[in-house]
Amino acid sequence: MFQVTIDDASQQHPDYEFVTALTPSAQKAAFHVKRNGDDFCLKIIAPTQSLERVQREVLAMQTLNHPNVARVVEYEYSARGGETRHYLVEEFVAGSDLSHYLAAHGKLSLQQIKDIFVPLCDGLNALAANNIVHRDLKPSNVRVDSSGKPVIIDFGLARLLDMESLTATVEGAMLGTPKYFAPEQLRGTKRDIDPRTDLYALGVILYEAAVGKHPSLTNSPKTFDELDEAICTSEDFKSDPDYLGLDPTLKLVLQRLLEKERGRRPASAAMVGTILNGLGGSNETWGLASMRC
Repeated sequence: MFQVTIDDASQQHPDYEFVTALTPSAQKAAFHVKRNGDDFCLKIIAPTQSLERVQREVLAMQTLNHPNVARVVEYEYSARGGETRHYLVEEFVAGSDLSHYLAAHGKLSLQQIKDIFVPLCDGLNALAANNIVHRDLKPSNVRVDSSGKPVIIDFGLARLLDMESLTATVEGAMLGTPKYFAPEQLRGTKRDIDPRTDLYALGVILYEAAVGKHPSLTNSPKTFDELDEAICTSEDFKSDPDYLGLDPTLKLVLQRLLEKERGRRPASAAMVGTILNGLGGSNETWGLASMRC
């Protein structure tokens, strides 16, 4: 875990008022800061992270202007003690992350699913339109603001599809959160990673929101082979009574999103959002036939 104290961070960035430290990760330390009365999230990147990786995150976020995607306000880097440190200042989304939201609300109703996941699909569609795959979509990387609007954050693993991939992926030393990985991402087949990789992660999150548990992991895998079996092979969720009791359209959407073969997943997040938006209506199944399967 990369950690920087508030005192150290405030000395490096005296123009900001540091409010509190946010949960750090292996790649960065993060802080809620203020400047001229406005709130921001300041991230200090671990020195082990390559300049290319950091610049890729910046590029990915600066090319977007979408209400469901956090925007980058500022980026700088400086040499200190023989190492280069990078920092990002991005939009601060007040509220909680989706993992806390789900813990507080339990299984979501159809209306709650629509309120969260339809705009989330809009954000993912904006990424795809800019040839960006997030590759680390998970509940803690989705903030839910005070109005209930979801915002996608943290593009440290984002891959621009028109650039050469820079992320080294090896078994036992992979970046990201494997329980939300699509099979092609878990196995490191980078040529197969495209926006449908994020749709698989969306399916895992949607399943957790609707059913209250992961679709294929009941315990923490002890080996890569166990993880591979759960993510790349198991379809036990299809016989789970909690899944079988869901709204029929929602079940089919989940089944398509969680397809092991990316070619059988929906063609776009926009398509998924349109169908989810119709949940509970008399014509809710109209779009299912057009989903790629």
